[in-house]
Order: sequence, then C-alpha cells, then structure tokens
Amino acid sequence: MLYGGAEFAGTVRSMIRNIRIAVLNVDIPARSLYEARGLCSAHFRHVLQEAAAVLNENTGTSVNISITPYDVRGGHYPEFAKLRSKVEDDPCDNCTIDAILITGGSPGVYEIDQSPWMQTLEKFLKTVFQQYPLVRILGTCFGHQMIAHALMRDTKDPERDVFVEKCPLGMEVGVHTVRLESDFVRFFPLTLGNLPHNELRIQMFHGDRVLAVPKERSSKLTDASMSLPAPWVNVGSTPACPIQGLYYPQRVLSVQGHYELDAFGVRSMCLEFAPSMKWSDSKLAIFLEQVGFDADAPPDNAKAFALTVVCFLAGLENL
Repeated sequence: MLYGGAEFAGTVRSMIRNIRIAVLNVDIPARSLYEARGLCSAHFRHVLQEAAAVLNENTGTSVNISITPYDVRGGHYPEFAKLRSKVEDDPCDNCTIDAILITGGSPGVYEIDQSPWMQTLEKFLKTVFQQYPLVRILGTCFGHQMIAHALMRDTKDPERDVFVEKCPLGMEVGVHTVRLESDFVRFFPLTLGNLPHNELRIQMFHGDRVLAVPKERSSKLTDASMSLPAPWVNVGSTPACPIQGLYYPQRVLSVQGHYELDAFGVRSMCLEFAPSMKWSDSKLAIFLEQVGFDADAPPDNAKAFALTVVCFLAGLENL
C-alpha cells in the first residue's frame, strides 16, 4: 500500500532514473532544528529519498534522488550550463540538474522591490522556466509564493491579478486540512486519489498567501478568488488560503505546506519565532497543540505528498 492509500498493481514500468535536484536554501532553520537535522536542503533530501525508496519498492522502478544545496542569499546558484537542456543528455552525468527546488523562509515576497537577492531569484526562475523546459521547478512555502510571483504574475492579463500578500485571517500553523482540487488529483490518482474527501492534511507555518482575483477588484478577500490561467492548476485551498499550491503539468509543482517537516520541525520554529512575532503564551500553546508532539501529533499526509513530488520529478503523472 502506498502513502495515499492506493495500491500499485505490479510494475508500472521498467526505468532507471537518477534525478538531481538543486535546492535553493532561502533561510536558516530554527536553531534546534538545524542542530538536529541541518539545512532545509537536508530535510528535503531525507523525505524525497525515503519516498523514492517506497516508489521503487512498490513499482519495480529505480528512481534515485540526489540533492545539491545552494545559498541564494549569498548569490550561490546553479550554473545554467549544468541544467538539463536535451532529452538525450547522459542520464548518468552527475553534472546535469533535472530540477530546481526553492525552500521556505521568513521573507515576504511582497518585499521584493527592496530585496536585491529576491530580484535575482525571480530572474533566475524566469530564465529556467522560459529557456529550460526539461528542468522541473518545485517550491514550498516561500518557494511556492515566489513561483506565483515570478511565473504566474502577468500585468498584461486582462482578467486577473496574481499576487502575494499578508493573510488578513492570520497565520496557519500546525496540521491543517487542504481541500484538494479534483483537477489536480487526477494527475496523481495513485498517490492522492484515495485520500478521504480529497483532503490533504499537512503541517504549515506561514502568514502570507497567494491570491488570484479579478482585475480591478477592490476586495482581495477569498470570495473574490478566480480560476488560474491555463494550464496552471490550483492544488487546493483552505478558508484562509485559497491557493495552497500550483501545478503546471510536467513543469512546476509548489505547495504552501511543509511535507518536509514533522511535528518536531514545526514545533522548533514555533518556539524560536514566538518572541519575535510577539505571540502570547496562550497563542503559542494553541499553535503547539495544532502542531502536536512527535508520536502524539495529529495525523497528516506528508508522506503521500512527498511521494507525489517524486512521481512528478520522475515523469510519472497520470499513473
């Protein structure tokens, strides 16, 4: 049985795929989390390699995940010459990068006009998306928001505005339920198709959100939301955050939540950031209860989403 509750019937296909991901570290984790598990890139390496092992065991495939970390705050980016540019590139070439992943972080994308490093990141993402169609793009939390800003925001769109803002309904912290869009689930039926009521439970830690609203709409509340421009697909929504992820078939997959973190990871962030965010003791206690405590944490579907990410990276949509 796979994480989403679906079962693979025999071998999907015979394939060996070495997937090299350049992880763009946006921020430093909470100190206790860093001491225990390293940078964000290490968190993704662990969960994606674990998910690949599950995929291989259940399908007979041989998908191998490797991670190379980059410090974008320090101006460290993959060389464009190393990005996959041809289908016939040697699949064993360790220099070829198959995917870009942007991690979470504390900055707000709406501060980009005052942030040179964010402007550089935006230009890099646009270049990868426009000139390297074989390179897949992933983002989590801040990475999801930056993808929306860099790749979806179009001032010439006559119908909609796409932007990132502070969520007026407050932060989402702990395990929240995302109502997945059926248009997204249909691309990954074997990893997400059996989730009850198309609901994904996932750890979150964010106070910003992506919105798509009608052009010139004065209200930016969730009831003013609208569909995304094709072929973009909304992953799902919560009452506070109507765009919980973005999917562009065979190109882009982002998510607001943190499938790479468990209760320990999110609890570490709560405890470190509570003073700077001026949370009261009662507010911190509520958030910690929503996060949970290790074995007693509320159940989530993080592993199902990590497996979905690996299927996306390996080109196994629509299985």
